[in-house]
Amino acid sequence: MSTVFFEATNDRHGTIVSGVSALERRVREVAKHGATRAIMAGAEISLPRPLPIAVEFVPVGSEPPAGATRERADVIAGIELVDDDARKRAEWTLIRTMNKSWQGPVDALINWRFSMPITRMLSRRSLAITPNQVTVLSILVALFGAAIATGRLGVHGWLAFALGGVMMEVQSILDSVDGELARLRFQYSKFGQWLDNVSDDVVDNAFVAGVGMGLGGGWQTLGFVVAGVRLVVALVQYISVYASTGTGDVYSFRWFFETGAATSNDVYDPKKISTWLRSLGRRDTYLFIWMVACLAGFPYWVLGHAAIITAVYSVLLVLHFVIFRKRHM
Repeated sequence: MSTVFFEATNDRHGTIVSGVSALERRVREVAKHGATRAIMAGAEISLPRPLPIAVEFVPVGSEPPAGATRERADVIAGIELVDDDARKRAEWTLIRTMNKSWQGPVDALINWRFSMPITRMLSRRSLAITPNQVTVLSILVALFGAAIATGRLGVHGWLAFALGGVMMEVQSILDSVDGELARLRFQYSKFGQWLDNVSDDVVDNAFVAGVGMGLGGGWQTLGFVVAGVRLVVALVQYISVYASTGTGDVYSFRWFFETGAATSNDVYDPKKISTWLRSLGRRDTYLFIWMVACLAGFPYWVLGHAAIITAVYSVLLVLHFVIFRKRHM
């Protein structure tokens, strides 16, 4: 595919679907499949940001150049944009594809039911809310939850832990929203990737420390120790990922036993038992478990579970670098 010749009915290539015109979506789609030039037979519309390939507008009824592939610019997610009802169906169908292919079980079964309607609302052009703004909001929500869990904001006991746990789950849902919105509106950035991933580690450990402070005594010491070690483990992983990829994509980190895995889809293959075992350490899963534990009046589980995960990852990290060093000696 080199040149793509787009056609549309009644200039519906300008229809806005989740804040982006149908033509822009189709152009980006064909560019991913190797197109280097796009021709649109229809009225010229505004394409406000740089596209991966140039778009040339020609009058309706023009003939495509020799060898060009003919495509429809008014068909999104397999749905022709014949009216507003069709646009809404195409919008929701499109949003349902915005989840990560390697998402965890709680994201796949529960969180998307909340995150995707929020993403749909925020994707409207009139709102002009960016993924990074959603990330900042999620950070504030989580830090507020961690602060409540300490019992030092006028709320104590069960209610403090319950509210803190719920706020962390809300943050987990918003953490899905920012990624969905970025993919839906093509608003990716390296800064956004770093902000999203690093903030997750910071707020999770703030909550662990907050629960420890709320419980007091030896639990407070345990909370600070676990949070500190978790941050060190995360820092080592980020340094390793940045050294090998130049990005903050922590999902690209490969343990010594994953050397044959090329992508995250290989690592999180739902057919593998290891995928489901690793789910206990996936963020969407443990935050949901922590919320349930706090609501059930058992905040000790947050520290116990975090301590177990931290111990496992710490041992794996030591083994990883010992084995990695031996392989490269």
